[in-house]
Amino acid sequence: MTVPITNMSPAFSIRRASHVSVAVSDLKASVAFYTGVIGLVVSAEGEGVVYLRGVEESAHHSLTLVQKKDQPACQRLGFRVDSDADLDRAFDYFSETGRSPAFVDVAHQGRTLHVADSIGVPLEFCATMPAQHRLHDNFHVQKGAAALRYDHVQLLTPNVAKASEFYTDLGFRISDYFVDGEHDETPLGIFMYRKNNPHDIVFLARPGPVLHHFAYIVADSTYLFRALDTASSLGYASNLERGPARHGEGHALYVYFRDPDGHRVEIMSPPIQMGDAEDVPMRWHRGNRHSWEYPAPKSWLYEASRFEGVEIQGKGTASKLRSLEDFLANRPLNVPE
Repeated sequence: MTVPITNMSPAFSIRRASHVSVAVSDLKASVAFYTGVIGLVVSAEGEGVVYLRGVEESAHHSLTLVQKKDQPACQRLGFRVDSDADLDRAFDYFSETGRSPAFVDVAHQGRTLHVADSIGVPLEFCATMPAQHRLHDNFHVQKGAAALRYDHVQLLTPNVAKASEFYTDLGFRISDYFVDGEHDETPLGIFMYRKNNPHDIVFLARPGPVLHHFAYIVADSTYLFRALDTASSLGYASNLERGPARHGEGHALYVYFRDPDGHRVEIMSPPIQMGDAEDVPMRWHRGNRHSWEYPAPKSWLYEASRFEGVEIQGKGTASKLRSLEDFLANRPLNVPE
């Protein structure tokens, strides 16, 4: 199966991937990691919940941490649409396609629409959030990587082309895809975007659906090393999983961390610009990927965050996809006192 074709006249307009909500076992420990190492700032706190954002972001939050006693999981992925009218159009579209959308009340967001995608991933769409003061020039409050803004999310799923069709039908364009060999057309990974860089959502072929990681942009490579040095000095050295290195697709420098519950977060330098009419999907295979890096550790390949209540499908699921609970039992992460 080849890559799907983008619908250039979608039913409603999605602006970008904008936020994610994850369940954590120790809210205080998670906040300390995301503020100290990743450099996010707290926008608001509630009973068992904390809302954070990057220093460049005026949106109220891009990461919501929710205290849960159950196994850590991803609760929902968030996207911004252009207007409330787009939310109404989205409701009609998903209703007509049998997705059972529902408007819900979510703290610190305007009207919010909940729906699941074609493989069961829980999504939410909103047009507005309360505006916050940007802190990109308030250097005295910046810590760690001083992450600027939320960028993308990467998911694992057995059939990336099929999973991607849901998003190309909504107007997502494909920046890159990769296959196993020069003459193979079955995509093992697809990178899709709505904003002006290569990725808002990415799918890789593994058992799923599960959340592989979410990512934040930092100003430049010096902030990657500042995050690494900060992680070491704060006692989070073993939370480093992969990098620093350079991606082939997008050409960005990157570092992957695991948070205190094992959720994976990437920080990366600004990627290339996309979005012009002449930009077409770039086909990658083992022979034409221009990157430098050590091979990915097994944890990066086979560990991920589950979505609450979503069944995992795919060959070898039991043996190849370890839960975060198993991961933490076998390699406890540093959680400083």
